[in-house]
Amino acid sequence: MGAAIKGIAVVIVVIIALTAVYYIAEDTNLLNGVGNITTTSYQMPSELSTQFSRNLSFTSDMAFTFYFTPTVTNSLQRSSISISHSPNVNGTSRNSQNRTYWQMQINPGSSYINITYNVSSYGKTWQNLNNSTGVPSQIPSYLKTEYDHAEYFNYSSTNLEVINPSFFTKLTLNLTKNETTVVGKLDAIYNYIVQNYRYNISYNLGNVPLSAQQVYQQREGDCEELSYLFESMSRSIGIPAWTQYGLLIQETNGQASLGEHAWVQTYIPSSSGNGTYVNIDLTVEVGGKDLGRGFLVKYPFSLVEWTDNGNSSAMVFFHTELETPSGINLSQQEIDYIHSFNQSGTIVLVQENIFNLIVANTSKEYI
Repeated sequence: MGAAIKGIAVVIVVIIALTAVYYIAEDTNLLNGVGNITTTSYQMPSELSTQFSRNLSFTSDMAFTFYFTPTVTNSLQRSSISISHSPNVNGTSRNSQNRTYWQMQINPGSSYINITYNVSSYGKTWQNLNNSTGVPSQIPSYLKTEYDHAEYFNYSSTNLEVINPSFFTKLTLNLTKNETTVVGKLDAIYNYIVQNYRYNISYNLGNVPLSAQQVYQQREGDCEELSYLFESMSRSIGIPAWTQYGLLIQETNGQASLGEHAWVQTYIPSSSGNGTYVNIDLTVEVGGKDLGRGFLVKYPFSLVEWTDNGNSSAMVFFHTELETPSGINLSQQEIDYIHSFNQSGTIVLVQENIFNLIVANTSKEYI
């Protein structure tokens, strides 16, 4: 059985989809510039409610399997889906590796699968943790065991070490040498990536992501690849960090866009022994100035599908959308609709020392 790496497909407008393509392409401007920035603060909606649908059609001469991962329900997101499909499709919901997914067995011929999503997503800021005094030794050992190691992307019998902590140890130790707290070290890594890298989609053959080492060498990457870079650096100094995968949905000038997205999650301990899980999104500011818009902030536009559990096989399986026999003749089309998109509320994010951040030097650090 051959595996086709995840690459769902669409160009979307509100209510009516004008056309369909074979990939949901990441929009480099979806989060860049979000909110109204002044010299002292910027803001984002506190809640997003949306309904959208994926409408897939297939024609094949052999049976194959289609996998998809619905958006999840957690403390910052409520989600439900409904599915309809043609008679030659059999669907089963499964749970494995911290993930719920649907396995759709599709028989030869023409078939369709329509998936409708209803999601309420909430924004959140953890900027109050900027002064946290928690240190790396206070991070729970189970998180270090789960994440402080390399992760691999397997394809064509090759293991690509996409998260590679050992390669970045020297660089990260130097960058964070003046910081003692976890939040201080994370902020130093964030600032380094924002100022020294740029956003670019550079998928290679098979839609396989670049490794963190390749991102370092090329000085660019997409949301997933920049997350791998951050996580490699963070893990190299004993701070667990991992990828959350999902979708990014946003309305601009009356049109709503949907794309695949990924960002970093990590854990900030407190001196009292408790800790907090936080989000870091490199794509908000990468290639510009570190104003803190992507640091310790969760935008309501980011919809969670799966949180990496440190298992390489699970990460690769999440990216696998089609499992097909060799020699199959298969065509696929997808037309997606955004039926509603409603933002409400306001979270004002105040940035202290913004003047110092604007005039900060862009440091060029190399291994």
